[in-house]
Amino acid sequence: MTQNLEEQHETGKMRTSFYDGTIKGMARATYKFKQAVSIVKTSAWKNYFWREDPDTLTGSDTNTGKGIPRGAAFPHATKTFQRVISVIEKYGLEDNIAWEDLISDDVDVRDRTLLGIAEGVAKLVDDEIWSKLTGGAAADRALTPECQTITIAWPNSWEGSSAAIIDDLLQAKQLIAVKNYPVDNLLAFITPRDHRSIMTWLYDKGAQAPAIATDVAKNGYVGTIAGISLIISNSVTASHALVVVPKRVGTWKEMIPLTTITKDDPLKSLTIRCAEVGVTQLTDPNAAVLFYGTLSNF
Repeated sequence: MTQNLEEQHETGKMRTSFYDGTIKGMARATYKFKQAVSIVKTSAWKNYFWREDPDTLTGSDTNTGKGIPRGAAFPHATKTFQRVISVIEKYGLEDNIAWEDLISDDVDVRDRTLLGIAEGVAKLVDDEIWSKLTGGAAADRALTPECQTITIAWPNSWEGSSAAIIDDLLQAKQLIAVKNYPVDNLLAFITPRDHRSIMTWLYDKGAQAPAIATDVAKNGYVGTIAGISLIISNSVTASHALVVVPKRVGTWKEMIPLTTITKDDPLKSLTIRCAEVGVTQLTDPNAAVLFYGTLSNF
């Protein structure tokens, strides 16, 4: 029995809504780095922001501002700002599923495709946020990141017997606190390999080591140590870790949120396309600390 044109049109809208909702639901559970940044809508392709010098204002060496004599001049203390431009980028994936696979394949190819596309686009966005927060330095050691850094020298890498993981994390907390940022809700983004190192180190220490606090596991969260929440992400490159003040370190400028469309070619195929449009802005580089050398062989 054939559908009339109006019925076909309405069925198509329902089908698109179903796929769109499925991909969004899957991707939200996959994003790791979006919880590190604030999400701000934009309609402009070029977005400017002002990055403030985070250092506390002081006077000069000869006149610090303390104990100013009666009638004496005040020392000058001027804030400096840097204008930074970020250009919106589009991230997306698509697949075309043959009609025969949709109706008769042994594998639920439609749902597996939905999951794969959701994970793929979320990973692209997470990679972008990681790259911008670290200035690309984690991928290219020739680059100098704008964020603060800690280099773990051998033999103190996290998988080694001389590891000082708690002290390393507390050092990152200290560096952020010295820059006058709050440190009561820090996030540490780590690799799966470094998570293994941390857990092994804790168990090897036995009763001498602090217990790792746990909560509902979501978006890569695997526990809290030294007051810092640990987030596993495959976007973190080997032998690196990143501690940030969430929602302060940067902004995800979102032009188009995660969006999907479906194009049904009856009796032939179904195309599923997913995209997200936005860009990362590193607004507060001193609200982040990048670790080098968590593994000894890198």
